[in-house]
Amino acid sequence: MADISRLMDEVRWIKTAGEISLQKKVADMLDEVYLEYFPTIRDGDSEREVHPRIVADCIRSGFDFVHGILNSSSNMVMYGGESDLRFRKGDFVRNDYVAYLKGYAGHQSRIAILGPPNNKQKRGYEITLDVHRKTIEKCRLGVTAGELYEFVLNEFRKQNIDYTATLVGHSMGPWFHQQEPVLRRNSDIVIEEGMILAVEPQRHHWHIQDLVLVQRGDPRLLSNRFPTDQLFIIE
Repeated sequence: MADISRLMDEVRWIKTAGEISLQKKVADMLDEVYLEYFPTIRDGDSEREVHPRIVADCIRSGFDFVHGILNSSSNMVMYGGESDLRFRKGDFVRNDYVAYLKGYAGHQSRIAILGPPNNKQKRGYEITLDVHRKTIEKCRLGVTAGELYEFVLNEFRKQNIDYTATLVGHSMGPWFHQQEPVLRRNSDIVIEEGMILAVEPQRHHWHIQDLVLVQRGDPRLLSNRFPTDQLFIIE
């Protein structure tokens, strides 16, 4: 008997053309759900009311299974489930969903806010988006997962922000959405052509997550249906 877990990880982290096509499809499907349901959130809606509407729409859209979280930025308990806390003007909609089709997951997080943001909130989004996109740009052949983690730490330090999360992203897999390579401190796994990475240098409710294909030359953004150039404002 021999433990071949690492071998299976290595087989799974390089994607075939069919797998890449399916990952693109599920990314588009999940973004479409976000685009449909974010605008329906209203001041006074509770987390517990909004979450099942998003889950139900994922199933109606064709996903086989979905799980995830949706919270107000005023909820200090991250990943603690949805509560009766109600969204208010100025709150961010924190989200992190995983929606599966044929074993492959759409897995993006988007930042939305109820009502116009103030200057501090605008600046927070600008910083988050800048670090996020620079991290995507660094997802190139030959870089290690640990180097990507250190890159994010250094970028946030330039803004006088201490990054405390244990990872800045992870690989997507056919049986579980979070597989090696995990983009964490000191990981020596080398980024290879054909990997699909969920890039997410996140802090608190500042959470943008995208699916990125590593290839020769520039990385390819698979989850490009939802526009992130500007903060998504729920009127």
